[in-house]
Amino acid sequence: MAYDMKMVKDAYATYDVMPTLSYNIIEHLMTNPDAEIIWKLLKYNDSDAWEKPNLTRDEKAKMIYNGMDGQDNFNVYLDYFMDEATNKEKSFLRIYPAAVYPTTRTYGICCVNLEVLVHSQINHLSDYTTRLDTIIQALIKVLNGVEVNGVGVLYFDMGANRYSRIATIGEKPYKGKVITMGVNLS
Repeated sequence: MAYDMKMVKDAYATYDVMPTLSYNIIEHLMTNPDAEIIWKLLKYNDSDAWEKPNLTRDEKAKMIYNGMDGQDNFNVYLDYFMDEATNKEKSFLRIYPAAVYPTTRTYGICCVNLEVLVHSQINHLSDYTTRLDTIIQALIKVLNGVEVNGVGVLYFDMGANRYSRIATIGEKPYKGKVITMGVNLS
C-alpha cells in the first residue's frame, strides 16, 4: 500500500501560530477593557497609578518593544530576556511561548509565560495593594478561559496543563512573578 506523502505531512501539527502568539495575546490585552489596569500600572510609576486615565491604543502600542530602539524605553516585550541591564524604576511585562509538549502528532500544549517585573521602589500602591499582584491577577482575569485572536483558548488549569502555575522570579531591585498558562496548538 503506497502512502500519499502530502496526506501524511498534513496529519502532523505545524504550530503555525508560534511566531505571532505573543503579539496576539498583547493585542487582546490592548483591546480588553478589563486589561486597562495592567496598562496603567505598567506606564505610570505613581502609587496612585490605578486612578490615572485609561491609555489610548497608540499609547499602549508605544510601550511594546519594537525590536529596533533601546529596550530600556519600553515596558512590554515578546520574549523572555532583555539584553540591556537597567535599574530604572519601572514595570515590565514579557509574554512568550516557553515550551511545547506534543501530546499527539496533531496537537500539543504550548506553555505561555507571562512575566511581570516591578522595581521594588514602585511596587506598593496607595490602595494598600501591590503593583505586581494587581497585574498578575488582572492577567488571569483577562486571559484565563478566553479565545485569544486566533491563538486558541488560554487556560490556567492544572487539570489541562500540569505546568500551569504562578512562581516568584526576579533579582534585586526587581520583584517578579511568572504565570504559566497553556493553549492547545496544532
